[in-house]
Amino acid sequence: MTLVSVPVIAAILFSSHTYAKGTDFDINAMPVSDAVSLLWNQVLHKPFMLSPELAADTRKLTFHISPDNDEREFITRYLLNMNIKVTTKKGVDYISSFTPPAPRPHLVNYVYTPRYRSVGYLTRSLSMLFNDDTGVTVKASDSQANQSPQDKAGFMSNDSDTLVFRGTPQQVAQLKDVLPLVDTRASEIDVTAYVYEVNTNERNGSGFALAAKLLNGRFDFRLGTGEGYGNFIKLSTPSIEALYELFRTDSRFSVVSAPRLRVISGDEGKFNVGASVPVLGSVSYQDRNAVQSVDYHDSGVIFTVRPSITNDLITLRIQQQISNFAKTENGVNNSPTLIKREVKTAVSLKDGEIIVLSGLAENKTSDANTGFTFLPKSWSGRSKDNTKTDIVIILQVRKVQE
Repeated sequence: MTLVSVPVIAAILFSSHTYAKGTDFDINAMPVSDAVSLLWNQVLHKPFMLSPELAADTRKLTFHISPDNDEREFITRYLLNMNIKVTTKKGVDYISSFTPPAPRPHLVNYVYTPRYRSVGYLTRSLSMLFNDDTGVTVKASDSQANQSPQDKAGFMSNDSDTLVFRGTPQQVAQLKDVLPLVDTRASEIDVTAYVYEVNTNERNGSGFALAAKLLNGRFDFRLGTGEGYGNFIKLSTPSIEALYELFRTDSRFSVVSAPRLRVISGDEGKFNVGASVPVLGSVSYQDRNAVQSVDYHDSGVIFTVRPSITNDLITLRIQQQISNFAKTENGVNNSPTLIKREVKTAVSLKDGEIIVLSGLAENKTSDANTGFTFLPKSWSGRSKDNTKTDIVIILQVRKVQE
């Protein structure tokens, strides 16, 4: 018995050179490249070019064309179902594969009213869970640019009081599982501080040294160094009021402010004791008339703190400013001059821990003449005094228990 391959059998069956509508023939399990060659040479009679990736395509073609079918329409439709397209340029058919567009997902709406967190916080926290890998983004991607709003997926609200999400049913189910883990009550701390101005001289040393001397032998503490402040002291005493009573016994320590703030983790708390001073701003022109703007700047004692709360530590970013306005002696005489002392730092504390900070110092030198004016100058005396004012901050943080 002699075996004949399928391509050979097909070639024998379609040996005629003319195939019009009404042809009846079959192809059974023929590779893509062989089937295309047979169909275009023996049925369609057109020049063609086959893309290289299809030459190695291992898929098999099987179909039957009945006499009432249009051969070209039938063949191109069959190939199109296999993601193979036929394009004609200058009488030549180009046969290549293509990637079909992804089907539009079935999207549903989900509305959620937050319990503790803002909609903006939830959107920022959850947006990474629904990115391009899952087909959902907070903002429309390039592939979504031509879609209508109903076809886009993601968070539809940001600044409102209700979270609106549009996504697939699977993504909505995932969001429902994650939301209770994210929409939890934010951690809070109570910040208690005493801000002292310390008057010292060259013999007394710095305000920080005086504070350490007062604490020595009375409390257990440890020294450290931090960003912004030259050094600091940490204590584990249960009450900051005990330190307040201790510093009150020394006349060189005077309380400038005693802020008490309750701050949410990640937010900013600000304590301001002073005045808003008007300062001349820019000049604009309206109908050829000059209009002088006036800006108001805060001065006095400004204490700002921003906590970041974790299970074991409380990281504080602290900004302390003591300022006042003085008459301008040169430059823009119509505007006062801002004189300020300011420092920023970041420290880490445990719950209930107390820290003593220092670093805002100001030196003043004064000269004085003593004697009678009617006596010669050689009989008078001269004295020189160097004084320094230093700012010392005592601060305690406590977690607010829910």
